[in-house]
Amino acid sequence: MNGKEPGAVFTDQAATIAAGTRTALSRTYHGLGPFHITMNAKSNGLWWSTFLEEFSFLMYDLETEDEFDYYWKKMLENCFNEEEGKKLTSKIETWLQNLHKVRSKWSSAWLKDHFACGMRSSQLSESCNNHLRKYLKSKLTLWEFFIQFNNLLEAKRHKELRSNYDALNTIPYLAFPNSEILQQFVTKYTQNIFGNMQDEYSKSIEYHIRPNNSNDIDGMFAYELHKLDQQRNPIDKRIVMIDFVERKLICSCKMFEKCGWLCGHVLRAIDHLGYGGHPKILNIHTHYILKRWTYYAKSGDFTLPAVQQTAERVHCSRVKQLTGSMNLLATCTCMDADIYKMLEEGMQALKIRAESMMPAIKFGQPSTSTSKK
Repeated sequence: MNGKEPGAVFTDQAATIAAGTRTALSRTYHGLGPFHITMNAKSNGLWWSTFLEEFSFLMYDLETEDEFDYYWKKMLENCFNEEEGKKLTSKIETWLQNLHKVRSKWSSAWLKDHFACGMRSSQLSESCNNHLRKYLKSKLTLWEFFIQFNNLLEAKRHKELRSNYDALNTIPYLAFPNSEILQQFVTKYTQNIFGNMQDEYSKSIEYHIRPNNSNDIDGMFAYELHKLDQQRNPIDKRIVMIDFVERKLICSCKMFEKCGWLCGHVLRAIDHLGYGGHPKILNIHTHYILKRWTYYAKSGDFTLPAVQQTAERVHCSRVKQLTGSMNLLATCTCMDADIYKMLEEGMQALKIRAESMMPAIKFGQPSTSTSKK
């Protein structure tokens, strides 16, 4: 990875993986997947719904460490009742104590400070394993293995090209066509990410907003957002900080910091204030539209940093740059027969020309031939 560590990785609770992560990725946040923890809880006798509901709340819905300490104690009080057969045995107590020691690896109270693209599990490797099982069997010969592996790669590349074509030639359904905020994202974000944004916007309608001057700091104005329960009492409180000059947006839930897209709390604040005397805030700063979630995430300069350049790295950089450009070109034009024919003829001509130059090319070094341009 060119010396750059990922912001976060998620694994199961295997001790060997934890030790390896600390050694190889010392600056990376190591989280534990909720699915594996829940399965371990059930295998240790914690199967009843009351515990699983409260434990899920600890994993997904907390924002501060103080909240975690409070609700952890509440969970222990509410979920264990000897009269109902839900006894806190020594085995369960030991498991909970060990889990509590690594709470910073699985509770949302700590996860919100680490960028993880919204992921909370080892879903990528599990998905890859699932795809491999469809093509590969233990009795395959080496030759059959390579044939099946190539079939797997072709299938995945075809699926990606199809997804690219659909993304570039269709527009997501806009559930709120009058929203100036969503209109800024619908032509930029991929359909999946725009769907996340639209879901956040839909949920934001339930929130009430009011100024919270006690939290104003350094030119940023604070606003409290909350829902109302059946007794009209405020619940699910959030604080949104806004700098109207530099258009900075910060929410206490830190969804942008951990996922890369704006939360419903910020969208509600922008919508409310934009039509209430601050129209400039409706124009979302480009800082909050990450390129990784847009249609053109693969475009741009793929050149590796100049430090420690080697022939292999130069070669890989060129392959990545050409592959990205050609994939984008093929996806955009392959549905037109005339353009396809023109590109195919051009590629054949380039292939012949490149083959004629190959004897003069050495790996990782530019051609010394200057007669052919």
